[in-house]
Amino acid sequence: MLAIPIDQKSYECKSSELFGNVEAFAVYDPKQESIDFLTNTASGNGIKTAELLHSKGIESVVYSYMGDGPFNKLFKKGIKVHFIGKEPLSLQSIIEGLATNNFVEVTDKNAKEYLDPGTATANCECGCTNE
Repeated sequence: MLAIPIDQKSYECKSSELFGNVEAFAVYDPKQESIDFLTNTASGNGIKTAELLHSKGIESVVYSYMGDGPFNKLFKKGIKVHFIGKEPLSLQSIIEGLATNNFVEVTDKNAKEYLDPGTATANCECGCTNE
């Protein structure tokens, strides 16, 4: 199951730029080739958003902007994290891009290069201690 951050629950929407502040995720099930929508009840907190996704059985996520805290939580929970670039993309583009390995999988070895919380200060504001 793949979680794509979105600003509105619509099949025609594009990915949202911010990971932890989104209102919802499009959840793609590759086995059923279907998309459902998940309300982000933890919106505004990247760490709690990561925990929510883990509790829903999400196996991978994509993002444009994400801080250290949410990344570390996802990575430690075994959820794959992919950087899709800074521009919003259609759901179909993301699904096809992952299938053809067009996006960078972010790991603890390359995270410093690909993480950007998208804040004015360029610092993660989730309140975590980077644990």
